[in-house]
Amino acid sequence: MAFSTTYKPLFEVELLHDYFLNDGTTAFSTLSDADKKKRLKLIDISEFIEIVPSQGTLDKMAGHKIVFKKHKSGLSAYCKLVNASQNTPFIPIPSDFKLTFIIRVADSFFGNYTELTVGGTNIFFFGNTKPSTEGAGFEYIAKNTDSTHVTDAYQLSAAGTTALLEKLKDQNKIGVFGIIELTMTGDNSDLSILTTLGDLRSQLPTFKIHFKNRETFWRYKRVSDDSEIFTTATTNPLTKYGFIEVNHAGDKFPNPSANHLIPDNNNFFSEIYI
Repeated sequence: MAFSTTYKPLFEVELLHDYFLNDGTTAFSTLSDADKKKRLKLIDISEFIEIVPSQGTLDKMAGHKIVFKKHKSGLSAYCKLVNASQNTPFIPIPSDFKLTFIIRVADSFFGNYTELTVGGTNIFFFGNTKPSTEGAGFEYIAKNTDSTHVTDAYQLSAAGTTALLEKLKDQNKIGVFGIIELTMTGDNSDLSILTTLGDLRSQLPTFKIHFKNRETFWRYKRVSDDSEIFTTATTNPLTKYGFIEVNHAGDKFPNPSANHLIPDNNNFFSEIYI
């Protein structure tokens, strides 16, 4: 007698960062679908972000035959089904069933090239339900069709941060930058993972966490005596790939790396020694 096990995607979360995806001054969002696919091949989120399920989530996934999978541009969860012809989970999943994933920063220069206020004590929260500690204006996790970038509006209050960290166990509390928390029934129907009957949705729920790259003034200095040659009059975006042409006094100048950032009041400067 033949036996087969059927798993189907429960949801997907795309993680994007314009520092890796933009082509110089050309934004990833403005590229053609074909060019977007080419740029996506350049990104591997493990370069800047680590994502792991919380210990409680690992236990819950095991009990409901749900499998977590990381890929180069995000994460997915797969659910075991009754059979291949239905979208019914093998083990029924309650509507208030939550899965929590911990985000840690994997690149010490992440704050340099990311347009966020980082380094504080409050953590970022990306969820399809709103924490009770937060106000009405708190942002929900974006869908993949949205043009939304991550901003400081995704940062929890001090009370929200404390309440969330208290739910995590032991090692899960260490070095938390953000939390992805997805509930089977979202606050809005279009954010829900499952149908009202508890089945997988016919259209895969796909969410997005899209970081914006930082723009800085570029200050060129002499290696010999640390004197300034010139500083760009406007800010330029920091990108890992692509090139932005900078001309001064008839000469062309290189682009900076993201390794050296100088904050000055509300401005940021990238210094390039030549």
